[in-house]
Amino acid sequence: MEAPASSLSATLERDGFAYGRGAALAASCERLRAHADEALARVLDLDLDAQHDLFGEIRTPLYRRDLKLSLAPAVTQVLCEVAQALGESLQAAVGAAANLCELSVISSDPGAEAQPTHCDTSYQGAAADVAIGRLVSVFVALQDITAEMGPTQVWPRTHGREEHSLLSLQPKSDFPAVLRDRPTELALLRTGDALLMDSRLWHRGGANKSRSRRSLLVLSFVSSEGGRPAGSTYSLLSGLPTLDLARLRSGALTTPPPHPTLCLAGRVGARARARSVVLPLRAAVPLLDLAERGLPEEEPVAQRCVRTLREAVGAAGASAVLVPAALIHHLASFRLLGPHLRASSRWRSMHADIEAAIAAAAAEEEGEEEEETGPPTPPPSSSPPRPPSPRS
Repeated sequence: MEAPASSLSATLERDGFAYGRGAALAASCERLRAHADEALARVLDLDLDAQHDLFGEIRTPLYRRDLKLSLAPAVTQVLCEVAQALGESLQAAVGAAANLCELSVISSDPGAEAQPTHCDTSYQGAAADVAIGRLVSVFVALQDITAEMGPTQVWPRTHGREEHSLLSLQPKSDFPAVLRDRPTELALLRTGDALLMDSRLWHRGGANKSRSRRSLLVLSFVSSEGGRPAGSTYSLLSGLPTLDLARLRSGALTTPPPHPTLCLAGRVGARARARSVVLPLRAAVPLLDLAERGLPEEEPVAQRCVRTLREAVGAAGASAVLVPAALIHHLASFRLLGPHLRASSRWRSMHADIEAAIAAAAAEEEGEEEEETGPPTPPPSSSPPRPPSPRS
């Protein structure tokens, strides 16, 4: 169970890091991981000059890469889930006006060696009375991270000015002697868990001794007050719009475009379409996660609806999907969906989207009943229907 925002904020202040368990849905993270793997493969096919602006600088780069991300649907879905789940804690740390300054996926492949211990930003060169902006990074696990995969290793309470002064007196080393006697912790995460970290905390990525790639979504926010701290790589694609924490928490980034790409699973006729509702991807993904976790396997109709929705959500380029009304009925029957969940911020926007879609479908049905004298309905087409025109 996720810790209260006040507890996360207090832990981040005291220790320099904190965990946000279940900050993003597992289904969203799996979709993002597939997207990142495909994007990485495409980038690696480019010549070195073309690759330069797409990768961030990273320590110990052999088998380790920092791929900058665009605002693709799979990216924005997780970005907004994290901002809504951890937004209160992040706002307490960097303020509502803090800007997103890093958006990337760090991948560590088998054979990657441990990084030298380091901090991403420091107090070096800053006078005690000079205000420096704060930078907080969020690392989201896109798969379960075990000890063999080389999880992030942190040294608690090494983010303060006094600790940095002490470390600055140490001889140059990949592993300063003063850290060897201090407690340390490995960030073992489940899919969707997040590690919040003050950028001044001493840490490193571990050696990947497993047979699997370790992928972390990196989101960093820098406060708008004070000077921008030096040292961070600021891995962010040029040309992305300025995104502040308040906008991401509102969920505005996941609003479907005026002409949504409607992804249908298989060939859907007019009758099946009439028994379905169109939902934006931001609502369909958590709905699928809810159905996969909660509906019993012995319900064949429900499971058939789940498979249909899974295919639609997984289709490339989807910004809206067609959800069988029977699936929503089954979720309500098993009390997995309904007014009793309104208190959950995670599902609030999903409920609103579902209710709006059902209301729109009902209005269309009433309109069709009133037009009894209109032309007869053509027989169902053997090909998928065209995306609906946007409503005025």
